[in-house]
Amino acid sequence: MGLDYGVCRYWPGLVLAVACLPGCIEPLGGSSVQFTFAEGVQPATPRGQTPEPEQPPSDTFFTLYSADFDYYDEDGNGRPDLDLNGEPLVREVYLYEVQRFEIRQLIDRSSPCFIDIEGAEFAGVHVTQHARKMRESRGVTNPLDPNVPYTDAVDVLTADKRNELLPRLENDLKAVTSSDAYVEPGRADFQYPATAPMGASGCVETNPGLTDLPHPTCIDDASNALRLRLCHELWAAAGPEYYEGSDKVFTLPLNGTFRGIVEGTNPKNGGFVGGAALFVDENLIGHDAFVINWQYKDLDGDGAPDAPAGMASELGFQYLGGRAEHITRGVINASLRNANSREIRAELSVFPELGDDDVHF
Repeated sequence: MGLDYGVCRYWPGLVLAVACLPGCIEPLGGSSVQFTFAEGVQPATPRGQTPEPEQPPSDTFFTLYSADFDYYDEDGNGRPDLDLNGEPLVREVYLYEVQRFEIRQLIDRSSPCFIDIEGAEFAGVHVTQHARKMRESRGVTNPLDPNVPYTDAVDVLTADKRNELLPRLENDLKAVTSSDAYVEPGRADFQYPATAPMGASGCVETNPGLTDLPHPTCIDDASNALRLRLCHELWAAAGPEYYEGSDKVFTLPLNGTFRGIVEGTNPKNGGFVGGAALFVDENLIGHDAFVINWQYKDLDGDGAPDAPAGMASELGFQYLGGRAEHITRGVINASLRNANSREIRAELSVFPELGDDDVHF
């Protein structure tokens, strides 16, 4: 599973001293893990922007850990010692990596491969330029001109509406996705190369020898065809875990895996969205708590997180955490909370032992 850490860090509010056993949970029957992330849960900070309070830095990902507690028992009576609030005193926490994932903006308009693919009328066009290409194709300047054919006016107005919704889809909706972080030890996490510059030299139509990704503003057919081919090649190189979202069908990203959405409102229809799920090989029954940490990616391929000086941590930094509860037969629940913000929270439900489940199926 990539990183296999054997050292744990302090868990604020719960841990007095921490040690961790290396290794993974022995797969038994697998588990279904279902999240409801509150609207305040944040994606990593976009590059070049300042993080909001508690927001993970740029180029980071999340890891879900299960946790086992070792309690203090100074008198040796077999029962945990209690603090002043009557809570058991935790001496050590053993963390086990369960799943890496990312929380991303649903779409990224700045991505050079945010494109329409095969089956679209203008395959390879950058989505931000779709409305412009539609106008060019239909020869329409003003779709409200009564002399414009009805079907052409509808096509242009529909393209305009799609373009109008892009900023809201990017800013309002956050997707829970797969992560390509540390897919292979020592392999650099994926980054797109720079596109060709804006202008004549960045388009195939005026620069037939172009081999780089055409600039997003290039909408000629040759540039669209080259962009489509190169993006497919880049996605193949990035691997199936790298996420590139689609504004057309949320659940069918251009690349990677869509696992759900953080709570919010769909700008397309005003409907509520939220909820995410993933299946893991581990049987997560019997654990005391669950933790979500953020960690820096490895963009230089040296096998270690690209953390700023003095910020290195093998297990990352806690974002959410909470104790496991057994409220309903066969289901494990946990209310995950951020130590410093009430708005950043999640509800976790685990359906363990799916291979031997006589309750839910």
